Amino acid sequence: MSETETGQTMKKTKRDTFFRQIGAKIAYERTIHNITQEKLAAATHINQSTLSRVENGKYNENLSMTMLLDIADALGITPDIFFQFNEDERALWVIPDVAE
Repeated sequence: MSETETGQTMKKTKRDTFFRQIGAKIAYERTIHNITQEKLAAATHINQSTLSRVENGKYNENLSMTMLLDIADALGITPDIFFQFNEDERALWVIPDVAE
């Protein structure tokens, strides 16, 4: 694997981790607000399978700020919650160097 491909893979892995963390925060907030995926999806005008993919970090390339704002609004929270990461969460973004 070339150095460029390795860099792109590392960037994608970091991005995937970031989106999984945002999805987990959405699922957590939805759960503590006692809202089902079906109800949240309806309130945000997306289908339940899309919301499931968002919560599982599988909707990365299509996740828009508009969708995040709609989700936060439907949950009655501010969207900044999705972007607050503690030290342990940020540590997951670091990919250790692997000797070839």
